[in-house]
Amino acid sequence: MKQQVLLSLILAGSLVTTAAHAQEENQNANTSTVKVSDVQKSEEKVGGDLDEEITNAKMRAESGSKSLWSVSADLVYNGGSLEDPMGKVRPNYAGVASKDSSTVFAADVAVAYRLSKRDSVRLGTGVSILTPLHNSIEETTNQNSARKAYVSNPYASWSRSFRAMGLQQNVSASGSWETRPAYTEANYVASTSFGWTILGEIPNTNWQPGIAVTLDYGFFGDGPNSDDTLSNVEGGRTDYTLGVYPFVEYAFNDTYSFRTVFRPATFDHYRDDAADSFYHNMWTQSVGLGIAVARDFYLYPNFQFAPEYMKADTTNVGVNATINVF
Repeated sequence: MKQQVLLSLILAGSLVTTAAHAQEENQNANTSTVKVSDVQKSEEKVGGDLDEEITNAKMRAESGSKSLWSVSADLVYNGGSLEDPMGKVRPNYAGVASKDSSTVFAADVAVAYRLSKRDSVRLGTGVSILTPLHNSIEETTNQNSARKAYVSNPYASWSRSFRAMGLQQNVSASGSWETRPAYTEANYVASTSFGWTILGEIPNTNWQPGIAVTLDYGFFGDGPNSDDTLSNVEGGRTDYTLGVYPFVEYAFNDTYSFRTVFRPATFDHYRDDAADSFYHNMWTQSVGLGIAVARDFYLYPNFQFAPEYMKADTTNVGVNATINVF
């Protein structure tokens, strides 16, 4: 069953990219050189070419369009397990705090403005649909009080992509307003996030190792209660999380790459615990196939698991797509 699901994910991505790359010549590995911006008017572009600094396909797409104004979209399907990828439940394979274990499809769309070659800001929101493959029209449109769809968290963000000391880097900051029903009912109000990604290269190979560091902080409409403690890992509420995630990519060619992310150091602070008390989450990992459909279109089918409990029914599958237009 594992092999069938993985082959299906890879095949789906391959079919999407075949037409787009049928007439492309072979290009250097670790780069993506198909650019929507190549056909844009010069007055619509910002001076300088970020692609001279950022050559990794995923980081290019995530940096946004090189146009002054553009629209970016992040499409995500967080599915079930390898055993039941289209099911209703997304297994809690790592035992972390969560208010909703439903599978979900999310489409976030933002208006982006490029401040400079390296900097951009975005304002966005979108729609999330719980158990998207199992709802009636009435449930999806919330006509029968069985709420299955809702507006995704509205957010504002800033990011800067650049190369320094020979390393491709991205720093970002964002703030969002909580709209997910399961979370608003638990008095979550808003959150802010900070991130820093660094990517290197191993000379004369197609390997690119990197590391990402994230800090998330949540705001609430009430004070902590006795349940918000690491003794209640799955039910308690956390106010901030620190994560350190090493990762590595291997480029097969200009279009396809192998990518795996290790999550050995994720620490949650529960609201009612002492400031120096943290829950160290279980080591987890994701493995997937990166597909550079174009400079501004990156597709990533993947699955996630905890190496300590690697079983088909305790994994998660998913597909992520980053798209920039205009």
